[in-house]
Amino acid sequence: MDPAQARCANSPHSENSGLPRRSCQHRWRRWLTIVCLILIVLLIGGELYARFGLGLGDPPLLRTHDQIEYLAIPSRQYRRYGNTVTYNAYSMRSADFPTHKHDEEELRVLFFGDSIINGGSLTDQAELATELLRERLAQSMKQPVVVGNISAGSWGPANLLAYAKAYGLFGADIVVIVLSSHDYLDHPTFEPAVGKRPRLPDHTPLLALEELVTRFLPIYLRRFSSTSNKPKKVPDPKVAIKTMNCLRELIWIASQSGAAVLVAQHATLQEVRGEQLPGHDIIRQAVRQMGIEPISCLGAFQASVRQGVNPYRDWIHPNVVGQQVLADILFEPIREAASARLLKR
Repeated sequence: MDPAQARCANSPHSENSGLPRRSCQHRWRRWLTIVCLILIVLLIGGELYARFGLGLGDPPLLRTHDQIEYLAIPSRQYRRYGNTVTYNAYSMRSADFPTHKHDEEELRVLFFGDSIINGGSLTDQAELATELLRERLAQSMKQPVVVGNISAGSWGPANLLAYAKAYGLFGADIVVIVLSSHDYLDHPTFEPAVGKRPRLPDHTPLLALEELVTRFLPIYLRRFSSTSNKPKKVPDPKVAIKTMNCLRELIWIASQSGAAVLVAQHATLQEVRGEQLPGHDIIRQAVRQMGIEPISCLGAFQASVRQGVNPYRDWIHPNVVGQQVLADILFEPIREAASARLLKR
């Protein structure tokens, strides 16, 4: 029996004092109504806090692709963690631009990469290195500049090559490929992932609280339950060979299109601290075989750390400072490549 009902039943007034039994039932209903109202207020308050305080409820969505594996749903804009996240009609994290140039003076730069240049939802659109470079190049070159950011989390050279084959290079004057040392083993498996992994959502949740419970709670539970004794995967040499072949083919396609090709090697926090990762030299050798000297980001990120300005969000992803550092590294090489193309006209 409910406590309120029990009190009514045991009350000395319930039968002898003339107090109608319906009065006890009324108190019980009022108590139940108050509890329901409290729960509704908590639910609404929690939803408002999750949506507007935490910035949940509007995750950038992805879709599967037969050749690319997955990519962002095109022509979408999101408000996430207080940041603006925009994807254009070509699933680039960039503003829309026409497929073909309408102005001969326009400088068109295409970036290929993964979450390093994508920035994720924790990076506002205006704070991306690609956006910073677009504005800086336009001011420096005194000409229209279009910068396309072709990227998605966990993409590797094979994904980048597949995108170039599926969509083309949009008449790019300069192609910039940004890679990290671990990318030498990053080859797609095409296992079902979109809509199944919490980090690859394919639909907008009905409630922000739903996303909090279904996406972030499992991540934190796995993090707390994980152990440090998991066996490390042994690198498969065949995967590295396939991945580097994809990188070389992407460089070849871009070069054949007439674009100048730049390759930048992003530095992880381990590398900044002096640890040597095997993928660094493998990627550098593959790029040099294509006649390109890769651009090292190591020195600039080390300098930032020495100055006490942390450029990382975690062990690899640039924060707002890191995006600016990346833009500073690439500005001069891009400007020089653009100037060289102008001299050839």
